[in-house]
Amino acid sequence: MYKDNFYYILKDRLEYAQDYLVDISAYIKSIKFQDNVEKEFFKDKIFLYLLIGFINLPSDIFRKYKYFKSLLNYKRAQKEIQMLKEELNKYEQKNLVKQNFNIK
Repeated sequence: MYKDNFYYILKDRLEYAQDYLVDISAYIKSIKFQDNVEKEFFKDKIFLYLLIGFINLPSDIFRKYKYFKSLLNYKRAQKEIQMLKEELNKYEQKNLVKQNFNIK
């Protein structure tokens, strides 16, 4: 069964993308958890929430930008994994067809 170098590159890339998906998922969950903790903490401290929110506005905007970028990267990684699996399946199908012709 012959597979060219590109097959193994795709296989390595698939493994990397799956690891990345797990990591980015954990990051997104941690951001959501931090937001819930902050909401719960400031539930009865409205004035303090407004004051700190105003002071940290530039940081909060940047943090939200990073969060939305992470969501985009998560969706991109999901799509990449799907396409890599399809491409690897094509290689597997080609090799099965070649084996069937060689056997007969």
